[in-house]
Amino acid sequence: MTTQTEIWQQSTLNGGGFIAGILQDPQNSDILYARSDVAGAFKSLDGGRSWQVRNYGMHECHQHDVRSIALSPHDNQLLFRGSGSVRGNKFFGTIHKSVDGGEYWYAVSRDVDFYGNGETRQYGEVLQVDPFDPNVVIAGGYSKGLWISTNSGETWTYSGLKDERIACVYLHPSYENTIYVGTIGKFDHDPLFVTQQYDYVRPNPPRLYRSCDRGATWEVLHENIDFGEIVFDPHVPDVLHAACLGKGILKSTDGGHTWVNHAPNLSKYPFGTLTLDPQNSSRLYAAAETFPNFDPDVPPIGVYCSQDRGESWQLIRWHEVEDIHNYPSYMTLPYAGWAISKIRVDPRDSQTLYISNWYGVAISRDAGMTWDANHFKGMENICVENIVTHPSQPETLFMVTADHNPKFSTDGGRTFDSMPHLKLDSTQPDSTAIIASRYHPNLVLYGVKGRSGCTLIRADTDGSNPHVVLQITALPDTDESRLAFQSRAAGISVQALAEDPFQPGKFYAYLDGIIESGAGLYQSLDWGEHWERLPSVFPEYIKRVPHERNWIENELLSVVIAQTKNVCGTHQLLCIDPHRPETIYVGEWTEGLFRSTDAGKTWQSISQMLPFKRDHASVLNIIRADEHEPGMLFAGFIREGLWRSRDYGETWEKIFPNDDRIFNATSIAVGGADGKLLVVVSEPLYWSPCESSVYISRDGGMSWRDIYDNHMGAIRWKSVALESSANRIYAASCGNSAFYITLQ
Repeated sequence: MTTQTEIWQQSTLNGGGFIAGILQDPQNSDILYARSDVAGAFKSLDGGRSWQVRNYGMHECHQHDVRSIALSPHDNQLLFRGSGSVRGNKFFGTIHKSVDGGEYWYAVSRDVDFYGNGETRQYGEVLQVDPFDPNVVIAGGYSKGLWISTNSGETWTYSGLKDERIACVYLHPSYENTIYVGTIGKFDHDPLFVTQQYDYVRPNPPRLYRSCDRGATWEVLHENIDFGEIVFDPHVPDVLHAACLGKGILKSTDGGHTWVNHAPNLSKYPFGTLTLDPQNSSRLYAAAETFPNFDPDVPPIGVYCSQDRGESWQLIRWHEVEDIHNYPSYMTLPYAGWAISKIRVDPRDSQTLYISNWYGVAISRDAGMTWDANHFKGMENICVENIVTHPSQPETLFMVTADHNPKFSTDGGRTFDSMPHLKLDSTQPDSTAIIASRYHPNLVLYGVKGRSGCTLIRADTDGSNPHVVLQITALPDTDESRLAFQSRAAGISVQALAEDPFQPGKFYAYLDGIIESGAGLYQSLDWGEHWERLPSVFPEYIKRVPHERNWIENELLSVVIAQTKNVCGTHQLLCIDPHRPETIYVGEWTEGLFRSTDAGKTWQSISQMLPFKRDHASVLNIIRADEHEPGMLFAGFIREGLWRSRDYGETWEKIFPNDDRIFNATSIAVGGADGKLLVVVSEPLYWSPCESSVYISRDGGMSWRDIYDNHMGAIRWKSVALESSANRIYAASCGNSAFYITLQ
């Protein structure tokens, strides 16, 4: 826990990650909850205009991957959340309970599996509290079927439907003990993610199930429709409406046995959400999961309305730029309506609508005619790869992120702005490494990863005047690059960038990927304008870096299974010695740490005393040199903690922790106001269980203090940096954006 004088502050980035669900308190509509696929849960106390994260009680890597959230209709302080993921081809999960409105959560079950970052994350909720019995709670797993609790979630009992991919579960609002379950069958479409290679063939086609005896027995009401979300008419109990994948919006008048499509023209769009106006059951809204392909036939914000109980549907408006307000600068109009996951109507005001999507939650006060994002205030849910400070400009720093261009701050990390988008191909880019020059203060270099390959860009520190200085494209004719093409790792990526401290204008770039396709170490002698490839760093048996790419970037470090490189952390395995000219250090996760003393012409391994291969998860994650003490190097390992060398890597000793416990030294920083501050952060990982923490040492690693605030939950730290002129720590995470703290 932090002291009163050391308080973590969250940087303002204005959203940017997927919000997959919204829940509104029917007793107090100013209170809303939102769930994210990587950032956990959020709460709003002002009708969705601002948000605060609510993850206190989370400890494990998957517990910010929230698949569902439920609020008791009997007690608005009682909530449940289900989180989970997949590793080693096994799905798993946790149900947490809160009795104080989400302030604190505690685990009540590990029997049910959830896929919080999978392909069903944006569909209906799979946790529900019985409207008739406050003690009954139901949960639908990704593969382990339906589970029921009769003691307010404290214990759970299996109730059938194992191996079904459950997309939504409901307790009927009018019939006691009646449960509906909608499932998803095989994903036939070209997937956004490549998760089915880690999935399994389901035994049944998509179905709608019903139980009239609280899960004791089940009947199949309908087959061959993928049900995303269902709503029930409160006045006519046998009338149901459904948003269906590939089928549009359907209606049933016989309790779900038969379904009719009253809007066949909308079947070309995927619909995953719909809702009913609580004040007018004749009025329904539905939203399409459209993507910004700039197709002139696709509405920018695909929100539709029915005024006649679903008998007909109309697009509310073909929105123009002037219809959206207070959206972040990085968003253009098509992105405002990208992948809408939920639409909801305020129960006290039919004119107020909410939508959630790939960036945050937006509000309409005029029934969908215009939308206000409120800058996604407090909804910080971006996955950050790395954060760095400017070497000569105080309070200026940069970060690189998944799904976004780099961002920069000039106010000490309080706020960040996006660098201008340099359109390279049709995909949304990932930025993977960035560096600002100490000799040319207005110069930055950064790497961008799109489906077309790897690009290195030079720009001004505010992102202006960008131009490409190095580009290596993918090779889609090989099996390796075809897989990489799907998983955002097409051939080559910029792992790290470094500036030579002795020769102005000299930079190095470490590119990972397939060696034959161009991976390796590059050098520029003219401020990054031109690059030449240096001799190979690695032994001949290494054909790509990471050598064990699927393990490192997919199983061990990533946040999304099969979406390689999202998010593993970058910019940490290249180091130029600040005291000995022409000395370079390059790390390879599993195969060793290498040193050159002749500016990259020849290389030798300095790994003999380091803990490579002690365990499959014992991988190198970061190397750093101490700018104040010659010969001092630090190496951070997953599982094995923090190591130090006092003689340029000739010998090594472990300095933290001083026992055998598992510790994931995700990132380290050295320096501060007196040059003696040492910071190491850890992230929880499935294959290397270790709680999130931030340790500092002021005495060269002899003693340590954890300054992490457990209220932040299970933050997955990816990077840490220090302000060179003050004891200010900047830390960036996978999912929960960035934070800063000033030490006394």
